[in-house]
Formats: sequence, C-alpha cells, structure tokens
Amino acid sequence: MITLTGINKIYRTREIETQALENVNLEVNKGEFLSIMGPSGCGKSTLLNIMGLLDTPTNGTITINGTSTEKMKDRTLAEFRNRMIGFVFQSFHLINSLNVIDNVELPLTYRKISAKESRHLAEEVLQKVGLSHRMHHMPSELSGGQCQRVAIARAIVGDPEIILADEPTGNLDSKMGTEVMDILHRLNKEEGRTIIMVTHNEEQAKQTSRTIRFFDGRQVE
Repeated sequence: MITLTGINKIYRTREIETQALENVNLEVNKGEFLSIMGPSGCGKSTLLNIMGLLDTPTNGTITINGTSTEKMKDRTLAEFRNRMIGFVFQSFHLINSLNVIDNVELPLTYRKISAKESRHLAEEVLQKVGLSHRMHHMPSELSGGQCQRVAIARAIVGDPEIILADEPTGNLDSKMGTEVMDILHRLNKEEGRTIIMVTHNEEQAKQTSRTIRFFDGRQVE
C-alpha cells in the first residue's frame, strides 16, 4: 500500500543542518496495522507527515497504492491525499467554532458531492464511533476521548484506504485511550483499512501487526 525508498529529510538554516530522516526504506502492506516507536525527536512524526504527503522528502520516493507521488502537482497531490488518506492527531485539531458534524464534514468540502450526501456520510461515521447523539455539540462541550472520536470520524468520512494516527491516545487517560484503540482495531480488522500509528505506548504497539523503531532518524528495528 505504501512504499518508501531511500527517504532522507534534512532541515537547513543558515547556522545548522539537521538530518531528521536518513535512508528510510519501508513497505506497508494493504490492511496492515503498523506502529512506529522511538524516543522524542527521532523522526517519527516527520516520517508520518511524509507518508501522508503533508511534507516532502529531501531525497527518495513515495509510492502509494501503486501511484508514484514524486511529480504530482500541488492540486493533484491534495486531491489524491484527500481521497486516499485520513489523519488523526494527538491534539485532535478540531475547529472550535464549528459543531461536531460540521467538523466531520470538512474533508468532504473538497469533493463534488451534494450537501445532503455530505451530511448523510457525516451522520453515518458519527454513529460508527458512537457519537450520533453529540453531533450538534461544540468541541468545548466534549471530553478528550469524545474529541478524538470526532477526529477519527473526520478521518474516515471520505472512506480513505489509509489512516495515519500520530499519538492518537497521547492526551487521553487509559480508559479513553482503550476506547480509541478499540475503534482503530475495528476499522482495521472489520473494514480492512491500513493504519500507521506513531506511539510511545508499548502495550498498544504490541496489539498491532508490526512495530518498527526509529532512533536519530534511522530505522533500527
């Protein structure tokens, strides 16, 4: 589903050059639940952003579902990302001025579908994550676990094949974290979605089909 070949990422300023990723070669299979682990600052989130086409590597190539993204124009790349990839962030990244269902509908605003269909799809995924009774609440009226479930609903509303989750339980207590992990496992096992998750939680990583580890920008395991 995802192939990274010879990925390097270097950040440069006038004074310093920092190599965030060094010669990363990785294949993620369709339907896999992959976890990425390593100490803070080792390049995990940078890698996830590159896999999600939010950032570009300094060198190397990215192929997603057989499509090379290297020479895509910005608009084509954005459309491809919107169709193929859903994102779940540690800090939820909900828009506080919008209610739950409007937040969930956001990825659909870039697609040529009617308002009625968009609303129907958002209602469906909110029911799937157990929040249909909260669709008209504001994010400030929700718990952290509920906010993350809204974020998951937003990630899957466009029916992407890939979900990228960056520390999805990092801001949650253990009970809420378990609920969020249960939803991710259900999306993986029952719907066959490919999930790549950055985590510091060893127990959660053990529940996934494979774990890779990074240190100083290099894959070490």
